[in-house]
Amino acid sequence: MRLTHFSRILLAAALALPGAAALADPLYNVTVVAGVGSTAADINRYGDVVGSYSTGGNTHAFAWIGGGFADLGTLGGLNSSANAINDYRQVVGAAGTAGGDSHAFVFSGGSLQDLGTLGGSNSVAWDINNHGTIVGSANTGAEPDTYYRQAFRYEGGSMTGLGTLPGGAGSDAYAINNKGLIGGASYQGEITVPEYPYYATFFRGGSVDPIGAPDLGNSAIYGLNDLGQAVGGIPTSSIAHASHAFLYDHGTITDLGTLDAGFDDSIAWDINKLGQIVGTSSVQLTETSYGYHGFLYDSANGMVDLNALIDPASAWVITDAQGINGAQQIAATACRGGAIGECYAVRLDLVSAVPEPESWAMLGLGLGLLGLRSRRRA
Repeated sequence: MRLTHFSRILLAAALALPGAAALADPLYNVTVVAGVGSTAADINRYGDVVGSYSTGGNTHAFAWIGGGFADLGTLGGLNSSANAINDYRQVVGAAGTAGGDSHAFVFSGGSLQDLGTLGGSNSVAWDINNHGTIVGSANTGAEPDTYYRQAFRYEGGSMTGLGTLPGGAGSDAYAINNKGLIGGASYQGEITVPEYPYYATFFRGGSVDPIGAPDLGNSAIYGLNDLGQAVGGIPTSSIAHASHAFLYDHGTITDLGTLDAGFDDSIAWDINKLGQIVGTSSVQLTETSYGYHGFLYDSANGMVDLNALIDPASAWVITDAQGINGAQQIAATACRGGAIGECYAVRLDLVSAVPEPESWAMLGLGLGLLGLRSRRRA
């Protein structure tokens, strides 16, 4: 978030109001968890972070557990990526095989296990809950094109396809909560061009149920909490092929808008048990903005740029936020050094002096005075 000198004066005045002093200091500290060229994908309740990093010209999955870094390797191929970690420190993702394919994996007990496919050549695991149930997408070998895969659930050593909306060419399962609710997206009907609608869906009880998001363009669920709240992207942007972050809460879809109305693109990746949402939103591209900023959203404050919540002297720019746990720790990607700078997987930790709810309200007031954030409601 870029502030003019006058804006800084206004913000300082807002922070000087009674009860707001705690916000004069950064709300989050930044801890680097992997080397240059890394990105963070998820975080568990203990603050362990997983993601991907560059090594020797390839990309490998990593896990940062208890403050220690581990390269998870591959299934015999060159590349891998980690997408999720549960509270038992089981990690899922996708890894290259010796045969040149890419298969879903689970890392548990110090080893990488190939989960196979639904009969085709490729698969990817997107999420795992605390019961060890894994969801993802896999080729069946019967798709009209290898681009399309079918959502799967993996448990008890068996991978089961979850189907599609009627006539759809494929589907993806991106999230599962600890109650077994699965979220993702599915195509429906015959393949159409130039747009083939992709609907945000739940997979439950053997059925595939759209959530009622606008059907033009793409929508998908990427994150779920145990209350059944879901987040993702819906095609309400004014820009073709862009999206708005959304919250689905028991039948109601709320468009969360963007950080900057002039750059109409955002997506939500995760939601914790407190209803706090993280994701990324487009901003004006400058030498120091990188074009996207990570955000934190809650019902009291709306969408707030995470860069307003860290120490500006650190020179970090939070470009994406992929996961948030109940302790409000965030798995994010941060860059510094300008347009030719370097990016790292990081964990954002609340500073020890956590503001009271009244202080959060003062922050909302300060930002509101400046017009630094915009809300969009469906």
